[in-house]
Amino acid sequence: MTSNNMTSAKKYPHSCFRPLTENTLELVWQWRNQPAIRANMHNDQPISWSEHQAWYQRLATSDTVFFILWQDERPIGSLYFNPHPTSGLEWGCYLGEQNVWPGSGLLLEIAALDYATAQHGCHNLHAEVLSFNQGVRKLHQLFGYQETHEQAAETERHGEPYSVHYYVYSTADWRTNRSTVLAKLPKQIAQAAAFIEFTST
Repeated sequence: MTSNNMTSAKKYPHSCFRPLTENTLELVWQWRNQPAIRANMHNDQPISWSEHQAWYQRLATSDTVFFILWQDERPIGSLYFNPHPTSGLEWGCYLGEQNVWPGSGLLLEIAALDYATAQHGCHNLHAEVLSFNQGVRKLHQLFGYQETHEQAAETERHGEPYSVHYYVYSTADWRTNRSTVLAKLPKQIAQAAAFIEFTST
């Protein structure tokens, strides 16, 4: 490793995405039940430990891929993918820890697109965002997602109606646009994106 690479490695976090295991199962349960995270989920109700364990057991026989984001060897959030009913993959994520490297949410966006683009036969990455989650909606727009449609939700939140916004990103477009999108982001984000990796263990 050159001195320049050593400097970069020290300055920017190493973002390693590893599959969920029993060792981090309770931590994910605690994250998922945080009010701020539940608020932006389709199901905003607290999840019991037994429900969480049953969900984990179902993962083994499902096509869902669930990663834990380890930032400099510390678990801080999750990134997960499901097969989309029509094409490609659908993704979601959340940061479970507060004191993380600034820009970690942007790294999750980059990692999701990079992962989908690397999967054989995956032509599109899909996302769903609740209408009141303005921050993520703006983030998707910044990256260049195409909003396909909006659909009214069947329930209300705090007595108010809301909707679900549906987005798609062509993996071919991400291959073309990646460097341009990263150039629009703060410089440290583009630098940190070089230290994103996915592992099987």
